[in-house]
Amino acid sequence: MEVATQRAPGKPERRPTFTRVAWALGTLVVLVLFVRAFVGDVYRVDSGSMAPTLWGSEGGGEWVFVRFTDTPPARHEVVVAQRAGERAPVVKRVVGLPGENVLISGGDVLVNGRRLAPSEPRPPWVLVFDPAVRSMESAFPIPPGQSALWRAMPDGVDLDARTLEGGGLRGALFFRDAFLDDYLGPSGELVRGESPATDARVEVVVTSHEAGSRFRIGLTEQGDTFQAHIRRVDAHSCEVQLTRRNAQRTDARGRQVEVTLASAVVGLPAGVPRRVAFENRDDVLRLEVEGAEPLVAPYRENVPFGTDEFGERRSAGYRVWLAGEGGRFEFRRVRVLRDLSYTEHGLHGVTTACELGPDEYFLLGDLSSRSRDSREWGAVRRAEIVGRPAAVVWPPARWRRLDGR
Repeated sequence: MEVATQRAPGKPERRPTFTRVAWALGTLVVLVLFVRAFVGDVYRVDSGSMAPTLWGSEGGGEWVFVRFTDTPPARHEVVVAQRAGERAPVVKRVVGLPGENVLISGGDVLVNGRRLAPSEPRPPWVLVFDPAVRSMESAFPIPPGQSALWRAMPDGVDLDARTLEGGGLRGALFFRDAFLDDYLGPSGELVRGESPATDARVEVVVTSHEAGSRFRIGLTEQGDTFQAHIRRVDAHSCEVQLTRRNAQRTDARGRQVEVTLASAVVGLPAGVPRRVAFENRDDVLRLEVEGAEPLVAPYRENVPFGTDEFGERRSAGYRVWLAGEGGRFEFRRVRVLRDLSYTEHGLHGVTTACELGPDEYFLLGDLSSRSRDSREWGAVRRAEIVGRPAAVVWPPARWRRLDGR
């Protein structure tokens, strides 16, 4: 006789627990497979060639979520490539596009024989000094005998240069670090580089007071000296000038001639802190004063030192400084940054330009001195580019979105 099992009134029928768990796990597996097949996947970064954009084994390693896409990559985008015959994928930055020729010269990338126009996008600057993680005095020490002019403060320095006149360097404070491909590590520590860096940028919050006073930001590269002069005209405005001088341009007395490349008048109230940034990048000077339009001045390529017999085109001496005369100034939150700089090792795009085919890209690592990239392999085909890193997903303390540049 068949016996029917009757459910107690008011109690819903339950599926066994293992069935529900199995369905949940199965759904999760299907979802993961779908994501990995059509959306993206997670890759571990082991190499340090993209520091400080991504941290490899020297920073404990990071896991990044890579978004799959068929969209052709843009210049300076970070991509993941799976090269034919290689087991592990690589993460690099796109610098050359299909149909172009690429040559590395003097630390810069020349595309079709020239540097990129100022209006074209660039990769982010690399921070090498920040007083938030390292004392100002450690990088900009006050010279002996100038304690009456300069005074160290917790977040910067003060300068009382009311007794100084002229454009000399008596009232100057120099960035004393060797300007190499340094960077700040994942915990803010300074990681020393191996190769000279080329282009530099200085950011500072400045307060100036007296009319007629002038402060300057100086940058040198090879045999050239560039300065941004900011002279207070009245209580509300300043005259700014961008100048250049080099040892090969002298007057009848043998003194170097300073040439004005650009000038303007900007609003800059006395006694009010304002952010100012001065940079030299790819043979273009740029001065940014908070609240005003940037002042831009391109120039012909750098002039090497007369003693540069072997054509190394290196820079000598201090690369960055702050100076002032005729007044009082407060310099706060001083930051020094460098551009990406590429070493000339390898076989492709170094001694001669690398010609890219209709579906080929030239990829370089951000930390050039420690990177194996297109300089050694040559071009990478479009089909070998897997996707773009979208976010760092592990470790949790370093979670961040990546904008591709």
